[in-house]
Amino acid sequence: MTQPRRANIHWDPAYRIIATRFPAVDIWAPMDANLWDRLDLIEASTNPRLAAGHPTDGYVHWPFDNPRPGRFSTRTMGAFYAAQEEATAVAETVHHQAIRCHEDQLDPHDFDMRVLSVEVLGAFHDLRGRRAEAFPGVMDPHSHAASQALTVALYASGSKGVVFESVRSPIRSACVAAWDPATILRASHLRYLTYRWDGKTVAPMYEKRPFVWTRSNP
Repeated sequence: MTQPRRANIHWDPAYRIIATRFPAVDIWAPMDANLWDRLDLIEASTNPRLAAGHPTDGYVHWPFDNPRPGRFSTRTMGAFYAAQEEATAVAETVHHQAIRCHEDQLDPHDFDMRVLSVEVLGAFHDLRGRRAEAFPGVMDPHSHAASQALTVALYASGSKGVVFESVRSPIRSACVAAWDPATILRASHLRYLTYRWDGKTVAPMYEKRPFVWTRSNP
C-alpha cells in the first residue's frame, strides 16, 4: 500500500478538549497517603500499560484505554486527538457534541468542557492539504469508512499516527491523531469552557472559572 510521507511535528502547545464537570471533585482526596502508596505498587505490578514504561498521565491514556470510533480511530483502536489551534479544537468538539445531543435527544442545557494544553512530538503520516487527495474519501466530512481503513493499514505498518487538516474548522487548521501514547509528552488542564445545546445546535458560550473570595478596600 502506498503510504503518505511522514512529517516531524513538535507542537507545544497543542489543544485537546474533553467533557468534564465543573468544579472537579476528587473523590480520593480523603484517602490515607500510605494506602495510596500500596495501591500504586499494586497497579504497577498488574497494569500492562505501566509495565511497558508509558507515561502515566490519565489524560493521555484515556482514549487508548477507552477507544471510540472516529475519523482515525476504531472501536478497538484508540487515538489521542489534538489540534494545533484552540479554535480548531473547539470546532471539532462542537460538531461531535452536537451529534451526541441529537442522538440522545437531550433537552436544552449547558455543559462543561475541559481544555487541555498538550505537547506532541513525533513523526506522523502527513495528510494535510493536497496530500490527502491520494487517498480518496479519507477526509470525507460525512463518512469515516475510508479513513478508518487507512488507519488500520497504517497502524499495522508501525505508524505513530497521522496529521491532517480539520474539516470542521473554517480555517482548516492542522490536527493530529496519535496512536502511540509516547508521542504525547504532556497533557495538562488549561481552562474550563461551557457549551450550550439549544435543542438544535451546540455553541461555545463562555469560559468558566472558580470564584475567588477577596476583600474589597474600605
